[in-house]
Amino acid sequence: MATASVPTWRPEPMHFTGREHHSVDAKGRVSMPLRFRDVIFQSATAATASQLMLVPWFGECIRIFPVSCWEARMRVLEETLTEIDSFGYGEDESDLRRLIYGMAIEAQMDGHGRIVLAQHLRDEATIARDVYWVGLGDFLELWDPARLHERLSGENARRLRARLADLRRRRSSESGAPGADPAVPGSSPAG
Repeated sequence: MATASVPTWRPEPMHFTGREHHSVDAKGRVSMPLRFRDVIFQSATAATASQLMLVPWFGECIRIFPVSCWEARMRVLEETLTEIDSFGYGEDESDLRRLIYGMAIEAQMDGHGRIVLAQHLRDEATIARDVYWVGLGDFLELWDPARLHERLSGENARRLRARLADLRRRRSSESGAPGADPAVPGSSPAG
């Protein structure tokens, strides 16, 4: 019996890194940092560069996808979910569809690089006046500063360090190369 292969997603040539602090104005608009806009405008077609998809992400933040990246991810998601549950009977698969498709909002970046954040998106992510834009490869997140700090500190920080060490060990064992990965802080062979 042949096993079904999981579709491979090929990212667009976009790469967002870093974070920047911005403010939300009284109309719910926030400006995308220029360096993130530059990534989009260098990678997308003129017709799609200002088109974005906004998704509230599990009550923590707002994920922002350039439309070309969104479409590529949605093709893979739909193929995967259909392969698992072609009629949408599975509770988890249906909830994933509700979260991703049902909560997604199309947004248009204006000529000044601003997007309007709907009130329900801001409420869910507890975004009031200040936000951090965070680059995560081919998409972005908007975070309330206190919530982001909480997410990246304390027990979460220890868990992430352990995960990096695990990834380093896995990479070393797969390649057969012992020792530390100099690109990962604190990744000495002793752990």
